Amino acid sequence: MTDYVLAPGATASWTGTFKATSAVSFADVAAGAQFHEEISWLAEQGISTGWVEANGSRTFRPLQAVNRDAMAAFMYRLAGSPAFQPPAKSPFADVTPSTQFYKEITWLASKGISTGWVESNGTKTFRPVQPVNRDAMAAFMYRFAGSPAFTSSAAFTDVPAGAQFRKEISWLAGSGISTGWTEANGSKTYRPLQPVNRDAMAAFMYRYNQKYGQL
Repeated sequence: MTDYVLAPGATASWTGTFKATSAVSFADVAAGAQFHEEISWLAEQGISTGWVEANGSRTFRPLQAVNRDAMAAFMYRLAGSPAFQPPAKSPFADVTPSTQFYKEITWLASKGISTGWVESNGTKTFRPVQPVNRDAMAAFMYRFAGSPAFTSSAAFTDVPAGAQFRKEISWLAGSGISTGWTEANGSKTYRPLQPVNRDAMAAFMYRYNQKYGQL
C-alpha cells in the first residue's frame, strides 16, 4: 500500500475494527439501518455532529445530499483537523471569510483537493451550497489520497472511456471504497451524476479510513 498516501499534512484519526455504541445516537438512524455503523463511526470521530432539532433530539439526515461546503468540512476532519491558517482573502468569489466552513473550504483548495470553477468573467467559484455529485466525490477522495498511480479500468457500464473522472471513479471501485449498484441485467453502475447522500458519504469515509488510515 505504499503507493497510497494521505494529502500533505493529513493524519488519519482511527483504524481498526469499530462497533457502534450507544454513545452516539441519531434519532433518524436506527440500529440496523443501512450504514448505521459507518454513520456512528463518523460521529464518534467528530467528522459529523449532525443537527440538534427543536425537540432536543439529534439527527443525521442520512438521505440528504451532501453540499460542497459540508464535504470540505468532512474531509478536513477526516484528515485530523490539521493546523491551518485560512487566507485573509478568499480564493473563491462566492466564499468570504465569514462563510460557514471558510477554513475547511480554503484548506481543501490549498491541498489541491478542489479547484472549483473558472467562471466566464474570469473569477473562481466554489459553489458551497451545491450538492456534491458522485463523480466529483470520487475526484475529491482520489486527490485526498495523494493522487496515487493507478490505471483506470472499465469498472462501471455508465462510466465509459473518456468520461470525466473515470480514472478517479475506477480507483474508488478498485480500492473497495465504492461498490456501486448491481442492476437488474447484472451490470454494475456508479451513477456518476447522482448527488451523494450523507449516509453514503459516511460509508465512503469509513472504508477509506479502514483501508488507508495507517500507511
